[in-house]
Amino acid sequence: MGTIDISNNDFQRLSQLIYSESGINIHIGKMELLKSKIAKRMRTTQISSCHDYLNYLMNNQSEITEFIDTVTTNHSFFFRENKSIQNMIEVLSNENKTHARVFKIWCAACSTGDEPYSVAVQMIEKGLQFSILATDIAHSVLNTAMRGVYSHERVKNVPISILHKYFQKGTGRSTGYIRVKKEVMKYIEFKKFNLITDAIPDEKFDVVLCRNVMIYFDDPTTEKVINRLYHALKIGGFFIIGQAESLMSLRHHFKSVKNTPSTFIK
Repeated sequence: MGTIDISNNDFQRLSQLIYSESGINIHIGKMELLKSKIAKRMRTTQISSCHDYLNYLMNNQSEITEFIDTVTTNHSFFFRENKSIQNMIEVLSNENKTHARVFKIWCAACSTGDEPYSVAVQMIEKGLQFSILATDIAHSVLNTAMRGVYSHERVKNVPISILHKYFQKGTGRSTGYIRVKKEVMKYIEFKKFNLITDAIPDEKFDVVLCRNVMIYFDDPTTEKVINRLYHALKIGGFFIIGQAESLMSLRHHFKSVKNTPSTFIK
């Protein structure tokens, strides 16, 4: 396969397609990244010409889905930015002492499942009853999440005691990998969901996590997403974002939680 050349016009068409389908803002500085994603899909579809692939893409909804899936797949790992999760679980644990109930949590950009599984094992450790809805726009990462198999590199931040209790160590051909135990997986429902276009679930959640995805959005899209997620929360529910993200300068109704970075309350 030769060098991929994209005209300015084609780049604009592609970036607009990505934006309308996923809310991700691809600027000209991401040209090389975009080329690598196109090359990957060209290999898969066995189309040798970039021009032919772009024509195929623009006229094939199933390929648009696959292309967006490729563009939006990002690296994740267990216990990432875990302090905000610990703070949230501590509050829920204190609430549970006075009013025991089943807590409902939505991981709204769950990627390969590292985040919901990380939340689940810590909730179990605290003896809390809960359910987790874990969603993502990319079906490839959801397939990984539902399998629950990961390399040891992905779980290096997990405390040894939790690793031994809730994960199975691979042997033979699976050496170097671990599998999440079924007793953890049963708490989580994985579903495909587009934060921009899909209808917000009717149920109200105690916690909505939407971390490290809004860094790819522009301000209008971020504002739209956070205000849609606001309606998914119970009054007093928590909204948790990534450490590199901010709600500053955006119009919303959340209130920040004192001395708890990245955490807001409805």
